[in-house]
Amino acid sequence: MEESADRGVRAFVTDVVQRGGSATQLKGSRSVRVKGVDGRSCVVRVRSTTRGQWMARRQDGTPGSDPTGSSYWVFVDLGKECPEFYMVESDEVESGIAADVELWLAERPGRVPTGSHPIPMSSIVHGHDRWDLLNLNRVRDSRHSREVLRPRTRPAKAITPAVEPEFVDPRTAIVADFGGYRIHARFDQENSNVEITRGPMEGRRFSHPTTAANAVTKFVSDDDAEYDGWTFWRLDDQTGDPLGKRLSHSG
Repeated sequence: MEESADRGVRAFVTDVVQRGGSATQLKGSRSVRVKGVDGRSCVVRVRSTTRGQWMARRQDGTPGSDPTGSSYWVFVDLGKECPEFYMVESDEVESGIAADVELWLAERPGRVPTGSHPIPMSSIVHGHDRWDLLNLNRVRDSRHSREVLRPRTRPAKAITPAVEPEFVDPRTAIVADFGGYRIHARFDQENSNVEITRGPMEGRRFSHPTTAANAVTKFVSDDDAEYDGWTFWRLDDQTGDPLGKRLSHSG
């Protein structure tokens, strides 16, 4: 099933095209480069939800934490019959996160500003349908929808294209559920490395399943508890066995 984050990006890209612009998702992220009707472009960070509030990171309030250099955030509400969009300038979103995190840190000195941070509707409602910020038309033209949903293709030529061999990842697929997230990863049995492939901390690599488990739980909920990686991670197959059971590891 398609994740809500990916559905939100797809819905946003579709609307951008229908409003006279073009959109390209940046590799390795859920940010999108948008070109408006006047040819000017900007980078937009996309956050999606199906129920009421969006999730960012506490680190997002730190200057320079966004490697894409985004100008705007768009918050996609997938809980409605038709997706709704809220556009807010990056500086406003990030300064709001910074202010909230400052109060959160003051409540308990010694806290580390990591983990998830909720974005409520009340803080972004003023950005509803602000397509003008992205230099896009307020009215959609559905005739453009095929450019996103069903790309036009040229008639096939008689020449049969070469087929590249399909890459099969030899590492073990593993998964964990924590803090409302499902985290997918790959475990390399030769060196015990773990790479997060989908979910919080996507793309990060760790030297051991336990190191990966504690990093993920700290990131998601600022949880300082210690987790055993061999039981935290489960095989991403029909058995759902703990990783350690399959590999005959303990502790």
